[in-house]
Amino acid sequence: MATKEDDAPVWITDNAPFVVVTDPLDGSRNINASIPTGTIFGIYNRLIEPDNLPTEEKALLNSLKSGNRLVATIYVLYSYATILCTTFGSGAHAFTLDNYTGDFVLTHPKIKIPP
Repeated sequence: MATKEDDAPVWITDNAPFVVVTDPLDGSRNINASIPTGTIFGIYNRLIEPDNLPTEEKALLNSLKSGNRLVATIYVLYSYATILCTTFGSGAHAFTLDNYTGDFVLTHPKIKIPP
């Protein structure tokens, strides 16, 4: 797991199939201006080849990858509403937190950028 809050990635286990990179509070400098903040997650498949390397090197190689190798991305926006946007490589979808049930409800299927 890697985050910009830590100096180096943290290797949690050799048994996990994925590597997570995150910015836990994106936009935190804007909190005083009441601008929404969010959390960004990127998920990669774990590289098995460097398993014989020291933990620190293995963590770096697994977390410093190109964005085109992501298998999923998630962005959670914290504002008046909590919105979770995700893609697994075939379209983006947004879900809004229903404060009464605690469920995320699909509110924006198949998000597209206008031409």
